[in-house]
Amino acid sequence: MAQQHAVPRLSAASPFAAPGGTLVLLVTGSPGALVRIVTSPQAAEQNLGAAGIQFYKVGTQTTVANGSIPASGSFSATLSIPANAALGGIVYAQALSQLGGQSLLSNGLAYRVQAAPPSGARKTSAIAVTPDGTRAYVADKLSGVITVLNAVNDTKLADLPITAAVGTTPHRPIRIAVDPEGRHAFIANTTASTLSVIHTATGSVAAQIPVPRGSRGIGFDFRNGVRRIYVANETQGAVLVFKEAPLGVFTAQPAIPLRSAAPGPLLVLPDGKLAVGARTDNVVEILDPAAPAGATTVAVTAISGAPHELAWSGSDILIPTFVVFSQARVPGFNRVLRMDPATYQVTGYLLDNIGTDYRSIAVRPTTLPGQPLIAVNGSGTGTTLIVDGNTGTTLANLVLSTSYPDATPQDLGIVNNPGTRLPSKLYVVDLFRETVRPILLTGSPLYKLRPEIPLAWSGQVRVPGTGVLSAADEGEWMFRNVVALGGTATAPNSVTCNSCHMDGASDNSSLHVVEAPGLQSLQAGRKPSGHGTMAKAVNPSADVPVGVPIQVPAPWGAVETAPFFWDGSVPTIQRLVAGAQALHNHTGQPPPSGATTALLNFLTGHLPPASIYLNQDGSMTADQQAGKTLFEGSARCTQCHAGSTFIPPAGSPLTITDGIGTTLVPANVPSLRGAWATAPYLSQGQAKTLMDVLTMNPNDAHGQAAAPLTDAERKQLVAYLKTL
Repeated sequence: MAQQHAVPRLSAASPFAAPGGTLVLLVTGSPGALVRIVTSPQAAEQNLGAAGIQFYKVGTQTTVANGSIPASGSFSATLSIPANAALGGIVYAQALSQLGGQSLLSNGLAYRVQAAPPSGARKTSAIAVTPDGTRAYVADKLSGVITVLNAVNDTKLADLPITAAVGTTPHRPIRIAVDPEGRHAFIANTTASTLSVIHTATGSVAAQIPVPRGSRGIGFDFRNGVRRIYVANETQGAVLVFKEAPLGVFTAQPAIPLRSAAPGPLLVLPDGKLAVGARTDNVVEILDPAAPAGATTVAVTAISGAPHELAWSGSDILIPTFVVFSQARVPGFNRVLRMDPATYQVTGYLLDNIGTDYRSIAVRPTTLPGQPLIAVNGSGTGTTLIVDGNTGTTLANLVLSTSYPDATPQDLGIVNNPGTRLPSKLYVVDLFRETVRPILLTGSPLYKLRPEIPLAWSGQVRVPGTGVLSAADEGEWMFRNVVALGGTATAPNSVTCNSCHMDGASDNSSLHVVEAPGLQSLQAGRKPSGHGTMAKAVNPSADVPVGVPIQVPAPWGAVETAPFFWDGSVPTIQRLVAGAQALHNHTGQPPPSGATTALLNFLTGHLPPASIYLNQDGSMTADQQAGKTLFEGSARCTQCHAGSTFIPPAGSPLTITDGIGTTLVPANVPSLRGAWATAPYLSQGQAKTLMDVLTMNPNDAHGQAAAPLTDAERKQLVAYLKTL
């Protein structure tokens, strides 16, 4: 009887290999089969029919091992890694076995070259689950690695490197989504110039699609036999479009331009239109991909807060956000907004301040049997909220850690039962604990918490407050938690530091206000201390509205750029933090001992991120170089933005007494580091873009400096400013 030829399986002792070291590859399959292992620097997907799927680009492969599978069923080969192998490089391997005239391909295997195996923090932040409920994919903010989970039995299967380690970039650098057919998982990495694609059935990297840096939200339209993938891209100010045809081959289509700036989440509506959330404008922009060029924007709807995510409830577009209230000293509201898909207007909301910092949402569709459910993470309260999708009633407010307040949920996904295809549990990803927490949606009792799945390099749960985290990470955990401002899970403060400085950056809103109580108080010169310094009118004889808009700055590199606040009235970082804690504590309860010190530890090491407008290797383009010459020369920008911190040089006043494009004086001169991520600009957010800063007011210092420049030179100057 002829021996059955089993599909081979390729694995490695580790997905990481050191230059000059070795990597052991293992092929399991049918004894007696001839086996060949190849490696390639380029991933690709080509279906070879009965032989299986090839996961490397033809013509780029190198054979690294030959042999036959012994009686044990396992063939091993030791691969030597060149001493000059580029750190961070990804290599793709695959095995081919032959038996009885039949050839079969293994899964594809990716490994990354690096000096040592990764350790320390990963900060797990995003998740996607296959529609059949068998696999889940978790992305983290730091390592460029995707963790694959068995979603049936809640176990970790593998770590899959997809890019070089990416470092920290604001506003969640990695998003992940599985297509409606469950064949591929797509990973958008803001700092990388590729869109990574994983073949879910085999766990293989199937493609690295070239894209401009700055990719964020992902959506799919697989209707009518056409497969389109949409990706919101910040550096292009557009939605990138790819068509999958044939299967596994992704071809770029014309991009769809956006009117709004800094796009993030993307949702494909049932009729094929796109909803894109933009944080700089605090809007949701609706696009019609089928409309003629120049007419693709259908609506732009203001939502009074940054759109953290977008979801479809079966009848509404749902938008988790922090609504910035336009009156002085009012803390604002954590809400999930309801948007009518016919009028694109906000018609109501859910979960009014039941938790804090609604960063993510998942919906059990109303088209399925049973009660429709909406699940939302309260990142700042360490809670997951479950809502009746029909009535809006809160069904559960689940505290995710028995040792509260040490949970920081970042993302969640619905896991279907593989047999029924009906939702059976939630997966909740925790940023600092580096775990996935299953929550049961069926059985008795409902909404039972299951044991966490640890994803950390150590294999252990990383519990904040126990000494496992670094001092800076302990501070960031406090920065993201209501306890730093006197709140708890069940009596939450309505804000955290992270509410207005998202991911240690800025929410990019000019809707925040400072107190300006009117003519009498202004003339009296009343100035509250600390973070809550009062706005001062340019013309004290004129009445001032109660709320004066103020742009929220990013706190990165703050320890080097004193004084603080829009008017420079706060002299030290210590006073800034203490003032913020006093001003934004709306519970009246004291924060825990050590909270202030922890926040200072975070801010001390919180550095500006590398710009996504630079080339992938960190170099500048020719236009950016030319802009640097202008910045340091004829544009005279260094008179106010000098040195490595880009603030006034030594001996210069740190505030401008006559204002700079603002009605508030004196104007504190901000650092330009990370300016690419902090629009709108000027102290009241009057300038939507960096070009607006140069051109909107010919009479202020910026307009005067830009006046002698040509249009081309202004564009070069802006190109350089986006690199800082």
